[in-house]
Amino acid sequence: MFKYKLISMIIFSLAGILCAQDNLSIIRDIRVKGNRFIKEREVLAAVESRKGDYYSLKSLQDDIQAIYKLGHFNDVTLDVEEIDGVDDDQKPGIIVTFIVSEKKIIKTIKIIGNKKISRSKILSEIGSQKRESFDEGQMLLDVQTIESMYRDKGYTSVSVEPYTAVDEKTSKQIITFYVNEGNRMLIKKVTVQGTSAYSERRIRRKMKTRRKKVFKEETLNEDIKKLYDFYRNKGYINVHISKPVVESNEEKTELFVTLTIDEGRRYRVGEITFEGNEIFELDELRKTVSLKKDKIFKQEKLDETLQEIQGLYADKGYLRMRIKTSQITDEEKGIVDFNFSIIEDGLVYVDRIYVEGNTYTKEHVIRREIILKEGEAFSARKVRRSMEKIMNLGFLDDVQIDIQQPEDMDRADVVFEVREGKPGMLTAGAGFSSVDGLLGTLQVSHINLFGTARRINLMWEFGERRQSYDLSFTEPWFMNRPVSLGLNVFDITRKRQFADDFSAYQERNRGGSVQLGPRLTDRLSLSFAYGFKQIRVFDVDSEWADRPDNDPLKITAKTTNSSSLTSSIAYDTRDNIFDPTRGHYGKLSVTVSGGPFGGDVHFYKPIMRGSYHITTFWKFVLSLSGRVGYVESFAPSNDEDIFFEKYYVGGGESIRGYDYRGEIGPPEGGKLMSVFNAEYGFPLVQEYKRTILQFAIFADVGGAWRTADDLTLKIGTPLDYMKSGVGFGIRFKTPVFPIRLDWGYGLNHRPGEDLSQFYFTIGNVF
Repeated sequence: MFKYKLISMIIFSLAGILCAQDNLSIIRDIRVKGNRFIKEREVLAAVESRKGDYYSLKSLQDDIQAIYKLGHFNDVTLDVEEIDGVDDDQKPGIIVTFIVSEKKIIKTIKIIGNKKISRSKILSEIGSQKRESFDEGQMLLDVQTIESMYRDKGYTSVSVEPYTAVDEKTSKQIITFYVNEGNRMLIKKVTVQGTSAYSERRIRRKMKTRRKKVFKEETLNEDIKKLYDFYRNKGYINVHISKPVVESNEEKTELFVTLTIDEGRRYRVGEITFEGNEIFELDELRKTVSLKKDKIFKQEKLDETLQEIQGLYADKGYLRMRIKTSQITDEEKGIVDFNFSIIEDGLVYVDRIYVEGNTYTKEHVIRREIILKEGEAFSARKVRRSMEKIMNLGFLDDVQIDIQQPEDMDRADVVFEVREGKPGMLTAGAGFSSVDGLLGTLQVSHINLFGTARRINLMWEFGERRQSYDLSFTEPWFMNRPVSLGLNVFDITRKRQFADDFSAYQERNRGGSVQLGPRLTDRLSLSFAYGFKQIRVFDVDSEWADRPDNDPLKITAKTTNSSSLTSSIAYDTRDNIFDPTRGHYGKLSVTVSGGPFGGDVHFYKPIMRGSYHITTFWKFVLSLSGRVGYVESFAPSNDEDIFFEKYYVGGGESIRGYDYRGEIGPPEGGKLMSVFNAEYGFPLVQEYKRTILQFAIFADVGGAWRTADDLTLKIGTPLDYMKSGVGFGIRFKTPVFPIRLDWGYGLNHRPGEDLSQFYFTIGNVF
C-alpha cells in the first residue's frame, strides 16, 4: 500500500525551475515527519537519495518503497518544497520530506487458555514479538501457527481467537490470543478397504498414520502418495485411492481413519515406441529405457526413462525438448504399451557464464575449472563435470548451477554459485596405533593461499616411536598452464619393527622432492618427480646386526643416499577425489634410482594401482582397489642395498588385522607384492555436498614374495601365502587431513600372533 502525495503547485513550479535550470535541482535536505518510536536515522539509512543529489522522481519513488519495506509504517507520503538559492552562483534547491504513519509498537502479547503448551514455547514460535511493529497479517499467521502447534500434539479441534487493544498511556498495541484447546484426540483405528492383491496389514505398515498416533493431515497425504507409488511400482497403473474419511467419536477423544483403494488391474510392459526423434537414432534412445518388455510395470522405471531421455538431449544442448508419453492399455491381456513422442526444439547456446558467491577465492581460479565455454552449445555433461572439478578444488563446501534464459530463447546464461569453506586449518590431535603407539600431531595448512588454490602444509608428528615433520607446497597452475608444481621436504625418524622384534632398529629418512604434473586432458595426466633422500639406519639390535653377511635377515647400520626419478601416468573419472561415489582411477608409475641420477642405491620400481567406486543405494558406496608392485636392483647395487625399497605388507595402509612387518611375506621384505581392498561405507555426518564423518566396513587380501617365482594366490597361514583381514572403521574426511580409525581382524594368523589390530592413520586407502 503506497500513497504518494505530491503537491501540485510545487510540482508545477518545480517543473518550471527544472526547465530553467537544465532540468536539474539539487536536494538541500532530507527530513522525516510523523515518526514517534522509529528513529529518523533508521529511515534515512533505508533511502538511496542523499543531500547534494540531483532531484529524481524515480529515485524518490524507490525511496518510498524502501521505507515501506522496513515494515514499521502503514503509510508513506512525500512532500517536496522549493527553496531559493543562497546566492546568484548557487542553484535553487528542494527539501524532501518523507511523511510516515507508524504502525503501532507491540507492548505485550498475552496468551490465555493455554495449558498443554507453555506461553514461552508459543512466543518462541510466532512471528509477532514484543517491542516490534504490529502487523495484522502477521497476527493472523500467528493464529495458524498456534493451532498447528496444538494439532501436532493431537488437539485437532483447537481454536484460537486474536484480539487487539491499545494502551491509553503509551498508545502501544496489546495482542491477546484466546486458546480453546479442546480434547486431545489420538487415532483409534485405521481401516483400509478394497485391497485384494495385498493384505490390509501390509498396506497399513507402509503408513505413518497409525493407531495411537497423533493425526496429522499432511502425514496422511504423504501416506497416500506413498501408497500410490507402491501400487504403481507393482504394476497397478490405474490404482485409485478415494478421499480419506476421518471421523471422531461423540466425546471428541478418538479418531477413525478410513481409506478406500480401487487397485485396478496389474499390467506388464508391452511395446515401447518413439516418434519425432531426429537428433538421435532409435538404438540410442532405446539404451535409455529402463522399462523391460514382459516385466511388471514400475512407475520408477518410467520416471528413470524420461530422465535419461531428457538428459541425453540436454547433453547435446536441447534444453527445450519435450516428451509426451502415451500409454495404451490392454485390460484383457494386462499389457501396457508406451509411446514417447519427442518434440525437439532448437539448440540452446551458452551466452554468458557467471561465477557468484566467491568472496575470498579469485574468480579465475574457479573459471579455469569450467570446461563449458561461452558461445558453444549447452551441455549438461560439461556442466556436471565442471561442478565436479570445482568441488575437487577442496576448499568449497558447495556449488549450485542456475540456468537463466533471457528473452532470446536460443541462448542461456549459466551461473555457478559457490559456497566457500574454511581453507586454513590449525589441527592438533593425538592417536594410538599398534605400530607407532601414542602419537601426537600438529598441522598448519592452507589449501587456498591468497585465494589462488595454492596449497601449503606443515605437519609435525611426535611420539615415542615416531617423530617427523613434513613441509609441502603445491602450485596447481604453474605459469598459468594446466601443469602442477609440487615441492616437498621431510625428516622422519622411526623405531622399526623387523620380524617379531618390535624395536629392531631406528631409521631416519630425510630429503625432498620436486614434481611437475602436466594435465593432458580433463581425465589424463602425467607426473615427473625428482627426489633425493638420505636413509640412516642406527641402533640396530644385536640379534640382527651380528648375523652372518650372507644371512638375508642381517641388518647393517649405515647411511645411504637415494637419487631417483618417478614417472607416472594416471586416468581419473572419479566424481570427487576426496570422497568418490562413482568412477574409477588408474595409475602406472615407474621409479628409477641411481644410474644416471647418481646416489648409492640403484633400482627400478614399477607400481600399478587402480580403484573403482559405485553407489549401490541411498549413499552407500562400494569401493574396490588393487595395487601390484615390483622392485629389482641393478649393478652395482644388490638385494641388500634395496632393503628399504622392498615391500612390507600388513597394517593400516594395506592388509588390516596384521602388523606392518613380519606377519605377511618374508621378514626382510618382498620384491613383489599385491594388495586388494574392498570397503563399503556411508556418511554419518554431511555438510552441504561434503562428507565430514563416514563409517565403513572393509575386507583386505594380499601378500608379498621374495621373487616372482614364489608367487602364489593361495590364502593361508604360511608367510608366503596371501592373507586376508576384515574390520570396520571411522573416517574423518577433510581435503588436507583425512584421518582413519580402523579396527582390523586377521583371518589367517599363525599361533602366537595378535588376532586384531587398531590403526590410527592419516591418508586414504583408495
